[in-house]
Amino acid sequence: MVRIWYDASVVAHSFVPASFWALKKSAMKDKYLPLAENLVFEEDGKVTGFISLVEDRVCALFVAPEMQGKGIGRTLLENSKTLRGKLSLKVYRENESAFGFYKKYGFVAAGEEIDEHTGCVMILMKWE
Repeated sequence: MVRIWYDASVVAHSFVPASFWALKKSAMKDKYLPLAENLVFEEDGKVTGFISLVEDRVCALFVAPEMQGKGIGRTLLENSKTLRGKLSLKVYRENESAFGFYKKYGFVAAGEEIDEHTGCVMILMKWE
């Protein structure tokens, strides 16, 4: 899961240096993933994507770059909607692809804030 998170983060967040994500690998493995309920998508016994939930908040949704565009993210998101009934998340404004993805699946923008770690604008999105 950490490999998928890192590889997809570097691709999706070209506006953030790859070194930032590299420095966060151990925190993702040892702190963030263990705190969340993680649902994985497997293909041929290999994890190809995952979504991390803390209560009704989507903390992470990542699909291996080579597997993107095959409905894995949609499946993980739709399953999470069924489990929770409402969801919220934050997405970088510059990550237009992810913002469009969430809008397509019914999320609406509900505010903005500056990410203290990157200095980038994040959009709060909600689905109910």
